[in-house]
Amino acid sequence: MDPSRFTESQKAGGASNADHAVQGTSNDAAVSRESAARLGYIVDPFIQHFVKPAQRRAPLINRGTFCRFHGVQNTLCQFVQALGATTQASGQIVVLGAGFDTSYFILEKEGMSVGKYFEIDFAEITAKKAATIYRHSGLKSLLPKDTEVALGGSELHSSRYSLLSGDLRQFQTHLVPKLVERGFDLNEPTLFLSECVLIYLDPEHSDSIIDWITQSVPNAAILTYEQIRPDDRFGQMMIDNLRARQLELRGLHAYPTLESTSQRFLSRGWHSSTAVDLAEYHDRCIDDGERVRLAKLEFLDEWEEFTLLAQHYAFTFAYSKDSDPFQMLCPLK
Repeated sequence: MDPSRFTESQKAGGASNADHAVQGTSNDAAVSRESAARLGYIVDPFIQHFVKPAQRRAPLINRGTFCRFHGVQNTLCQFVQALGATTQASGQIVVLGAGFDTSYFILEKEGMSVGKYFEIDFAEITAKKAATIYRHSGLKSLLPKDTEVALGGSELHSSRYSLLSGDLRQFQTHLVPKLVERGFDLNEPTLFLSECVLIYLDPEHSDSIIDWITQSVPNAAILTYEQIRPDDRFGQMMIDNLRARQLELRGLHAYPTLESTSQRFLSRGWHSSTAVDLAEYHDRCIDDGERVRLAKLEFLDEWEEFTLLAQHYAFTFAYSKDSDPFQMLCPLK
């Protein structure tokens, strides 16, 4: 069954205006990523299929998108390499609020498979994603041969890749059973990814997800990318601009700093947790040759503004116990 046969009215549910606003951030992220890919900041041959019409972002946004992409891809590649997954697939990746992220396809194209790869988002998003995948042979050809369309076109199921629909506010009651049904193994090393997702949930809901991971997946790691520092002038402006779009960063004041985002995991007994803002990541984790290459793509004369913006976004990487493969990873150094 081809999910593109289903109309938008068939795919749509009864989401609230606030939920629709959050879903819209998937489009924003995809547009920024396509802009960075088209201009040569990043290599992503797949994101173009999810963006119409294309838009050119400002240089400081493209630079920030590059850093975000670099951090996520670096973590994914280190995880796969640590597992030895290029020769024997093992381990699991779970992307919370995956949106139109194309990392699965990038890894597959590079021959870097994991045992199982799960993506989770609202049904409205997963239906659009599934339809887009099936419309483009370059995407569809990278799906496992046993892939099947499910739930009226809003899910894709296979032995290695699953695109699952659901509300993260119902993670333990609704989404965990789906994961288990699709072959999620509690005992496999599992990397969770969350890019600007948990912060849109009330802390009771996002903490519930982290508590479940802590209690149920003994060998787990997570990479988050979230906004921080709400209390200075720029942070307040960021909040006001998002509110004008009906977007609330519900978890921001619960975890407003680098220290608090790191302690979120350490206080639950995780072995290691490191947080860096995007400005520090740019200066410390991007090598000099790459920064020279970026400078040749576009002239960035807004360095102070870029630094200010980047100081209000942060990566946090945490892993639950001192064992392989996660003790081998150092994505934020």
